[in-house]
Amino acid sequence: MLPRASWVLGGPVFLATGVAWAGSLTALILRQSAARLLRPLVYVALAFFALAAIFDILPQSKQGLSWPIFVAAVSVGYGAFWLVGRYVAPICPACAMRRFEEQHDHAHGNGLIFLALALSVHCFIDGLGVSAASTVEVFFGLRVFGAIAVHKLPEGFALALMLMAGGRAPWAAFVWAVGIETATLGGAVAGWFWTQPSEFWLAVVLAHIGGTFLYLSVSGLQDALSAQPARSLTAFESSRT
Repeated sequence: MLPRASWVLGGPVFLATGVAWAGSLTALILRQSAARLLRPLVYVALAFFALAAIFDILPQSKQGLSWPIFVAAVSVGYGAFWLVGRYVAPICPACAMRRFEEQHDHAHGNGLIFLALALSVHCFIDGLGVSAASTVEVFFGLRVFGAIAVHKLPEGFALALMLMAGGRAPWAAFVWAVGIETATLGGAVAGWFWTQPSEFWLAVVLAHIGGTFLYLSVSGLQDALSAQPARSLTAFESSRT
């Protein structure tokens, strides 16, 4: 177990977290170009998430589950993220730019606390996903890592921009983003304690994670198609010039 744990935390999960940190730092440096850069990054990330879920994670998890349990596990993953996104705070800043445009309260007071908790859950699941996938097979873990890493760049980018648009100073926004994204490492650490996972429960976890990937892809696509997702960011840029 130790070699796999070291590989997960020392390699892909740490790198994915670093990508998110780099995205936040890029937002501080290139915020004048934020509105133009964010949209293609989000589309690429959504495509990778959808492809990873449909063609890799879900087929792998189905091998160890009956159809009723498989559908239930996927539905719980999808539904849990939907409930958090609907009633607590958007669980993915890059996938919910329109909502951030309309509700800046998420960047202030209790709203910021709820947002940080929601995004920390998202990041924790990311880390747990890479850890669980690497338990099945190293190259499967790498493929899941690839999808998450592509998503992490616009996630960190959008999170820092959202915090700045809500009034946070650039470096304060960066510190908040780094702290939230560090929960990804926490998900990997949690995977360490699962020293002898049964094939059944590992498949359940992967199906659950596949459901969260589907939610992020669907909600992000709906948000991207419903409106121009950068109006508040454009306003933020104008206010800084």
